[in-house]
Amino acid sequence: MDNRDKVIILLAGGRIVQHKDGSELSDEELNNLLPEDLRSHVTFQKWSYQPVSNYTLRMCGDIIDMASNLINQDGASGIIVTCGIQSLSELAYFADLIWDLNPPLIFTSSIFNFDVPNSETYVRLTQTVKAILSGACSGKGALICIQDGIYAPADVLRISNFNRAGLLAFAESPLGIFMQPSGDYVLLRSPRHRHVQKLISPLARNIPILSASLGDGDLILRSLLDKRFEELDGLIISGLGDGDVPSSWAAMLRKILRSGIPVVLTSRYPDGCVQANEDFEGSASQLLEIGLINAGMLSPYQARIRLAVGIASGLKGEELIKYMHKK
Repeated sequence: MDNRDKVIILLAGGRIVQHKDGSELSDEELNNLLPEDLRSHVTFQKWSYQPVSNYTLRMCGDIIDMASNLINQDGASGIIVTCGIQSLSELAYFADLIWDLNPPLIFTSSIFNFDVPNSETYVRLTQTVKAILSGACSGKGALICIQDGIYAPADVLRISNFNRAGLLAFAESPLGIFMQPSGDYVLLRSPRHRHVQKLISPLARNIPILSASLGDGDLILRSLLDKRFEELDGLIISGLGDGDVPSSWAAMLRKILRSGIPVVLTSRYPDGCVQANEDFEGSASQLLEIGLINAGMLSPYQARIRLAVGIASGLKGEELIKYMHKK
């Protein structure tokens, strides 16, 4: 099938293109997901219906590679990726760090399955196709279509798993909105400046997130040190508030740093940032002084993805520090 100048909807799973019993949509059902005037502009292509809990960053990289090939080799004018709502913001954020093509790459999803009354499948796919055909999304990196708007992945936060407000554009307004009743896409602003990284090695596998909580001990961190911590590619610390952790963590984090493993400090707050306001054992101020990397306003999940990309791009030392301190 000739895909030149077509919008390709890459089916990477998600309830948006699944029945409530988990089965895939038929070709006829897929064809009827769009209004007649858009069907000639679109081709569906299946990738995988893996549960998102099975995804690895390398699998995410495979999705991006396939999307690139559909543009570079097949001549597609844009790519839409359907995926699970649980992975939407992380997968799109990862893609935005490495997507270097002008044609748009837009991720979309739905909390509800295709065949339940609250499903957003029809409207979401229609909106995403219209956004690509408008030309206003070209050259803006990877994007997310959700809640009647187009958003930069860094601005989307998951807050619920059971209602339509399950994703929230946090801190920033949408890049564009769909006007009603026409449904036309209207561009409002451009995303912040992006610096795309070129991967030169496979993505790191072992970058866990260790989150501090009130009254937390150090069992997990101590276990890491006791059980082959040298296998870590990196470590993300999700600290209390400003990035503070229990005082018992400081000595163990020093040991990990001495081994050359990058350790990144984040705040566990959804709209938080690392702040060196106080000076005590385990404080953000002290942790940054001993060598933890300041992730700024990145969430722990964004920091993990960004660190994996930075390492795979060959960044070290000051270059890696600067890269991690960007939104």
